[in-house]
Amino acid sequence: MPEIATAPPAPLGPLDRRRRRLGRRWASAGLVAAAGGVAVSALAPSAPELDAVLVAARDLPTGAVLTAADVERADRPADSLPDGLLTPGAVVGAVLASPVRRGEVLTDTRTTAGPLLTGQPAGTVATTVDVGDPALLPSLAAGTRVDVLARTEDPLTGAATGADRIAVDVVVLRVPAPADASGPLGVPGSPSSPGASVLVAVDAATAARLAAAAGHTVLTVRS
Repeated sequence: MPEIATAPPAPLGPLDRRRRRLGRRWASAGLVAAAGGVAVSALAPSAPELDAVLVAARDLPTGAVLTAADVERADRPADSLPDGLLTPGAVVGAVLASPVRRGEVLTDTRTTAGPLLTGQPAGTVATTVDVGDPALLPSLAAGTRVDVLARTEDPLTGAATGADRIAVDVVVLRVPAPADASGPLGVPGSPSSPGASVLVAVDAATAARLAAAAGHTVLTVRS
């Protein structure tokens, strides 16, 4: 069988050569871009794992009794969460032992739950009382027994006239951490703030007297 002659390929023209060069350049650019994307993905940090926790829905004062409206759920990085997180079942009814800022994660060290009153007489309630003199704070701890005095003033001049003893042999349940012992301006016992407060166990009648004297109380430590 006679061989079929094949014609040699036609030489590329200038336009064909230009198209081929552009094609190679675009292919190279695509490879570089793909490699760069892989490198960036490898270097980018992975998103942190989030856990849902309970935080304060608003600024809350010492002694506040927490309700469902005072807290909300928020996502926080799991590796930054403290120990002692409060659960929904433990948060409602808990009493704040120190001020809490809006958005702060709620833990057992910020609150006092019912067990603090275990062993107290029937009808005992937990309430807060102003220390009066922040210099007394180092002498106070859970279990310290104190008397509470209420400063009296002249109704006309406002001048101090003395003090009445409104609570006797009261047991302290919890004292604020050092960072919480200052008033709103950050100055312990500043004139614009009542100063630090402690949580105490009293009967209902004494709690009412303490509430009426808020801002005018002074503690004395019993021996």
